[in-house]
Amino acid sequence: MTQAMTKNTTDEAYKKLRNKIKTDEEISKSDLVEALKLYEKTTKELKKAKNKRRAWTDEEDEYLTYFVYSSDAELQDAADHLNRTLGSVASRLFQLRKHNKAFYIVRPWSEKEDEFIKKYYNSLTSKVITERLNRSYNAIKSRAWALGVSKK
Repeated sequence: MTQAMTKNTTDEAYKKLRNKIKTDEEISKSDLVEALKLYEKTTKELKKAKNKRRAWTDEEDEYLTYFVYSSDAELQDAADHLNRTLGSVASRLFQLRKHNKAFYIVRPWSEKEDEFIKKYYNSLTSKVITERLNRSYNAIKSRAWALGVSKK
């Protein structure tokens, strides 16, 4: 049986079940079995479509670069936008960072962040600063050293 014939049969079965529900007809056990088969087939096809390996495009790489530079959102948001899995997006970012030094993705420091570090590095704990600036402890420590600020 060809794929088009299978799809037509599936569509017809789906329409038949949907019409029975709309018209409040009695749904038999065979109808429920048919619905379960349709559900399983659809789920299997969706999993296959999602698990297909696609090559990364330049546009997707550019989006990831922009996303990492400018966004405070979760990585899952980028995965949803690109219609890829979270692991796939994380793996791609790792590859981009590892293999091309010029493409190393680091969010640049803003003047506001520098001023915040200069003003509060001595008075606030490192944990508070890392949470406020959404940066790692080592990033804050390195930036404070580069700005000539110390805890003393």
